Amino acid sequence: MIKSISGEVIHGEKLWRVLWFPTANIAYTSDDIDNSVFHINIVIDDIIYRGMWSYMVQKRVFEAHIFDFDSDIYGKKIEVILLEKVRDNRKFDSLEDLKEQIWNDKKTILQRQVHVLTFWSFDVVHKGHEYYLRQARKYGTHLTTIVAHDYNIESIKWQAPQNTQSRRIKDVENMWIACEIIAWKIENPLSWIWELRPDIICLWYDQRWPFVDLLQEEIDSLKLLTQIIRIPAFDPQIYKSSLLKKKRK
Repeated sequence: MIKSISGEVIHGEKLWRVLWFPTANIAYTSDDIDNSVFHINIVIDDIIYRGMWSYMVQKRVFEAHIFDFDSDIYGKKIEVILLEKVRDNRKFDSLEDLKEQIWNDKKTILQRQVHVLTFWSFDVVHKGHEYYLRQARKYGTHLTTIVAHDYNIESIKWQAPQNTQSRRIKDVENMWIACEIIAWKIENPLSWIWELRPDIICLWYDQRWPFVDLLQEEIDSLKLLTQIIRIPAFDPQIYKSSLLKKKRK
């Protein structure tokens, strides 16, 4: 289950702080989330932090323990990405038992990697591409980006890219967002799903290449649990490769 929640940090009961696990709390009134502990990413001032989050249904409050973070953010708006459920909430016989369970949950989460896969031509790199990768990065702990081969681009778009694959890979590297950058093979593009087995595939808002429609079918045939997420546009009237290419001519 991947879900994004935004809200203003409010004051809580500070029980976790007594347990040496300070939290950031936000109110949540919907009934679409279990009374559970989750593995999360938290975005504060465009910086991504890892953490764990407990949703207390009866209190309508999320309590987030942000790893390696202890600043005062009361009143600040944060975004929380629920990556996966860790366990159901339950009552404990003592605070010491609760504290031990929290440590175990944290250890489990730190050992877990959530792999996100993106792929694109990245020809004439612009702020839209940067937005796409930054948004995708929020949905996991490891972002792999595949840069299309010149041949693939020409066969799909019926025209060669302005920049070579090596140049486009360098442009993506210079954004310092992806954890791993791979050169796209000329063969079946969907072979990467089998090789990488990502937890999440993030598609750009207008990514409509022929094989994109086959993604879910391929995921199902491989019996994977990979989720597909569409990243919304970022000022497409300005930051769109086709428009920028025309301006360069």
